[in-house]
Amino acid sequence: MKLKRIGASLLTCLLFVMLVSTDVYASSSTGAQNYVTGNDSYRMPIPQCYNVVETINNIGAFEDEERYFKNPQDIFVDSYDNVYIVDTGYNRIVKMNSDMETVNIFYGDEESGSFNAPEGIFVEDDGDMYLADTGNKRILHLSPEGKFVEQFTNPDSELTSGAAFNPSKLVVSPTGYMYVVRGENIMAIDGSGGFSGLYGQTDIGYNLTEMILRVVASEQQKKSIVKRTASSYINVTMGSDGMIYATSMEREEGEIKKLNSIGTNVYRKYKTVGNSISNPITEFIEKKLLKSVVASNSFKFGEYFDDEGMYMEPIFRDIAVDDDGIVTVIEELNGKVYQYDQEGNMLVAFGGKGESAGTFTMPSAIDVDSKGNIYILDRINANVQIFEPTEFILLVHQAATRYGEGDYTASYDLWQKVLDIDENYDLAHVGIAKTYYKQGEFKLSMDESKLVSDRDVYTQAFDEYVYVVLRQNFVLVLVIALAIIVGVLLLVSYLIKTSKKAYWSFLNEKTKKMGVVQGLKYAFHMVLHPIDAMEGIRYNKSRINMKVPFLILIIAYIVRIAYIYIVHFPLASMEVADANLVFEAVKLWIVPISWIPASFAATSISGGETKFPEITFTSALSLTPYIIINLPLMFLSNIWSKSQQSWYGVFSVLAYIGMFLILYFAMMILNNYTMKKTIGMMFVSAFMMLVIWLVLGLFYVLSGRLIQFIFTLFTEFKLNFL
Repeated sequence: MKLKRIGASLLTCLLFVMLVSTDVYASSSTGAQNYVTGNDSYRMPIPQCYNVVETINNIGAFEDEERYFKNPQDIFVDSYDNVYIVDTGYNRIVKMNSDMETVNIFYGDEESGSFNAPEGIFVEDDGDMYLADTGNKRILHLSPEGKFVEQFTNPDSELTSGAAFNPSKLVVSPTGYMYVVRGENIMAIDGSGGFSGLYGQTDIGYNLTEMILRVVASEQQKKSIVKRTASSYINVTMGSDGMIYATSMEREEGEIKKLNSIGTNVYRKYKTVGNSISNPITEFIEKKLLKSVVASNSFKFGEYFDDEGMYMEPIFRDIAVDDDGIVTVIEELNGKVYQYDQEGNMLVAFGGKGESAGTFTMPSAIDVDSKGNIYILDRINANVQIFEPTEFILLVHQAATRYGEGDYTASYDLWQKVLDIDENYDLAHVGIAKTYYKQGEFKLSMDESKLVSDRDVYTQAFDEYVYVVLRQNFVLVLVIALAIIVGVLLLVSYLIKTSKKAYWSFLNEKTKKMGVVQGLKYAFHMVLHPIDAMEGIRYNKSRINMKVPFLILIIAYIVRIAYIYIVHFPLASMEVADANLVFEAVKLWIVPISWIPASFAATSISGGETKFPEITFTSALSLTPYIIINLPLMFLSNIWSKSQQSWYGVFSVLAYIGMFLILYFAMMILNNYTMKKTIGMMFVSAFMMLVIWLVLGLFYVLSGRLIQFIFTLFTEFKLNFL
């Protein structure tokens, strides 16, 4: 009966958690026209940031030219706000003035020949044009009147020989170097057409599996091994700071890059790709089964879920950078526009797929003029939409720019104006927190960053705040620290002695059942001396008290809940408001509870000696390391910050290592197994646990379908007969 109640409780917890998880996920897939997203992928609506002020569907009445665009691929706005459209379908360049009136159309001349499927353009301040004439496998340098100046083909180099030269997107630096998108890197060409190097290739890291295969494989097998390559670049532009900004298919480091003079990405990164030992199992889980989990648990550019909540990997088709360094990209799959500051913080997201104004069918290019207006080219709709910034987003731009320039007072005032319009705009609170930090107001910075759960800024301010407190109260802090250390040592000494006494009293009192308090002390002794404690249980199975394991489960749960509320903010794995009491119970109990039937099933078919009581007893007591470590850790965390996260994580890992060791010794000693057989039975039990979870999951799906069917029938009955 007890096992049935345990199973029912566990199943109820799992069902509730799945329902809650579904609701949260559904809410994250809906959003307003203008919004920002956090690390949890939730869309936070914000005030309107851009308004569509004009849509250009044709070139107007210009001589006898074809009025409409056909498959346009690129758009460029020069320093005088003239607009150049690469109209690929008609092999032409359409030049418009700042009023979007066509002033010229270029097809090439007798010397250059006709363009063939051009895909990209860059225009210098003097009006000279550089065209990626893709179909002709060349780059054309044209005068402001469209006359041929020179052309560039595949530069002569060992690194480029044998590779097709299909230039699609390019930029030209003030020094005359051309940077051309070339697969997994960007090719630099000097003003005379010479090869100047390959630029910006992402580090793919070291792969142990591949190295081993190349050592042991035959020559024929080596030929069949697919060579790993870096992710391809998609588009490039150049900022007023002289940096190359690019979009790529890179999912490890980040799709948006800012490359310095030596090709190193200095923009916000997901993580640093370095030497690693690949694990095919974890790679499969992360890339195939847990895509949504991986995408939602850390910072990502754009979004990894579309408006219907389906998983996607964004393709940023083009990128634009204004004079203040504001980065704007257009995403092809969901038609969204995303904007970021120089630190990679999302400022706004808007747009989407559709035929109405402000949405796109297949966006192909984006650029920005001197007034901050955004021009977006749609190659399927064959039009250009112009977006004008509102007062709100202009204030955001100014605040971010002033902070980057070091004018913290002006930045603070501007962020306050942003909050006057939208008090829930998180980045404004982050900006104010950073301003407080720069001004030395560390406590205010901590309070402000905590409002929007920014643990990075909080950590910076906290570390400085701790230093100030230590410097001002060094003697007092030292005395308190010594007192705490002495107290902890005395407490640990007492617990060791009393747990040892409980252990010997349990062994010696042959006719007396284990007491509850005695059992708790015995659990502590098990952590220190697991083999001796397991031997004591093995020879005194009938005297163990089954109230103890249930009490351990409850204590561990209380510790977990207390941990959520007490742990220091920068080290917390979740927000207190997001804590779900049922979900926390499932996470904590699912392993020890499911281990009970799994272990019993495995040992029953292999000559094991254990029964349900002792398995339940030792499984529950495996949570003792969790209690012992996390109880002081939750308080100790309040003098640590995110900068000590790696050390903090070591203690958390130790709790689970202790749990595993107790389960291991329990199986080996209680069943009188050899080490080899114990390891085998551990794997079998783990497999049984997975089967149990799978059955529960299937039951959840089927019961959910049944409940939905019954609810549908009830609704139909109500509509037709009531």
